[in-house]
Amino acid sequence: MHARDIERENAGLRALLDLGAQLLGAHTLREVEAVLTSVALRLMHSRYVYFLSVTPMQDALIVTHSAGESDPPLGFRVPRGQGLTWQAALNGREVLMVAREQIPPTAVRTPGAPDQHLLFAPLYTSHNELLGVLALGRVEPPFSTQERELLLAFAHAGTVALERAREAQKAAEAQENTLLVLGLAMEARDYETQGHTRRTVKLSQQLGRALELPKAALDDLRQGAYLHDLGKLNIPDRVLLKPGPLDENEWALMRQHTVTGENLARRVPGVTSGALSVIRSHHERWDGRGYPDGLQSENIPLLARLFALVDVFDALTHDRPYHAAIPAAEALELLRAGEGTQFDPALLQTFLSVLSEEGTGPQA
Repeated sequence: MHARDIERENAGLRALLDLGAQLLGAHTLREVEAVLTSVALRLMHSRYVYFLSVTPMQDALIVTHSAGESDPPLGFRVPRGQGLTWQAALNGREVLMVAREQIPPTAVRTPGAPDQHLLFAPLYTSHNELLGVLALGRVEPPFSTQERELLLAFAHAGTVALERAREAQKAAEAQENTLLVLGLAMEARDYETQGHTRRTVKLSQQLGRALELPKAALDDLRQGAYLHDLGKLNIPDRVLLKPGPLDENEWALMRQHTVTGENLARRVPGVTSGALSVIRSHHERWDGRGYPDGLQSENIPLLARLFALVDVFDALTHDRPYHAAIPAAEALELLRAGEGTQFDPALLQTFLSVLSEEGTGPQA
């Protein structure tokens, strides 16, 4: 083997190692696509690289990620059977290489784009399912046979990473649905709190983003919001649905729902410790007079302090068995009255800002 061939082979191996290392850090479909396009652009010396995802509902290929000089915009749609991209997709697993002087009239062209040498690599699973097509172009020089083989290896690595990301996404969606069903089970017992689960999930996420919480904390918060009232499934209807004030024994029973909920949630696969803290501690108070543990100020977990605001606001502004809904402006005044006693003062100010931006409360 000549020295040039050895160097070319070594360069290809280095490129695959680089791709593999970056794909290990890609956890979502879009992250995998970003790695494929950016690495291919750099290592294949292309003018552009596009990833076109299959959209079965539209029976089309759609540009979902790009790197380099962008001709078709993200969302550009290629209907089934049209252009070289579909030709490559429907011809099997091999990479289609087209010299710029051989581009057929039927090719899908972007106005103003120069004629280019093209490579198209379809990504097929082991079950022969098309995931998408990786498309490369450059004006000069023409792509070589070695580059075509390297792109084929890229496509194989990308397929594995996309399948892994898709399975992770399915697992996350399944868990999300499980958490939602458990939250809705509570609502099924108490028809006057319909929508409470979804509303508190949405509003707590808005507050978390306003506080610039990291993704992991937002995930914990979302899980906790779904499951915060899980323990009420163990509360008898005579107490849970009582239209009037609870007596001392009934309140003692009601207060158990946070600990019961935490214990039940521990049995749900994937529920995080952060979510458990929301379930257990969202009825603690800043002044230490809450339950179940009588925690005070910053000893209360941050996510529980945050969620307490959301939970109380939604409870006040929607009908419950023991009270009718009150206007948002009145609810905000009650929240302000609890500053430094029931609620974390700093979090309360942020929450009021979020509600103001959403148009829920009066403008400051």
